Amino acid sequence: MTATNRSAAPGRTGHTRITKSALTHTAEAVAAATFGVPRSEVRVVLADDDGALGITVSVPLPAPILLQAAQDPSAVEHGGGTVFDRADRARNGIRETAQQVTGSQVGRINIRLTGIRPPAERKLA
Repeated sequence: MTATNRSAAPGRTGHTRITKSALTHTAEAVAAATFGVPRSEVRVVLADDDGALGITVSVPLPAPILLQAAQDPSAVEHGGGTVFDRADRARNGIRETAQQVTGSQVGRINIRLTGIRPPAERKLA
């Protein structure tokens, strides 16, 4: 699987191809940034989705500590909403950013949440 830029400028010959590996690494970086996790914790599988780029993302979800959420239900809201709300927002962010970065039409994005991880600790400056 490769992406090809068919909008070459007039008078210029040649092709620009992006390998599957490059697309995969790009999608992993986009998903990691969107979810706020290290790229090393993200796995992406690409597929053809009727001519569009189909993406399956496996990623842990940063979430409030579960005991915190049980004791204070507003922690869920302040943490970005339910797991499904956060996945839906991430899906839209991944689609928009991946299309901008790669120039490819992005089709279906499947998100597999592989676990819950505590949110990154904020360092005091």
